[in-house]
Amino acid sequence: MPWCEECERFLTPSSLSSTHRCPRCGNLVDLTDKEKVVETEIDPIPWHFKVLLGLAALYLGYRAFQGVEWVINQL
Repeated sequence: MPWCEECERFLTPSSLSSTHRCPRCGNLVDLTDKEKVVETEIDPIPWHFKVLLGLAALYLGYRAFQGVEWVINQL
């Protein structure tokens, strides 16, 4: 989103002149999206989190098996 430093406001691309100047003050407007320019690096998932998820999956699978076994015994 274009931002005019002088006017301190956002501008729509259609409101800019063909030379990318602010219609209010005439300053040159920066068209780069500052949020997109900054690249964030995603950290890898820690090994202990993967272990925790695996153990949680095993536990929930065991509890589901117990529930199914209980239902079968109640019939």
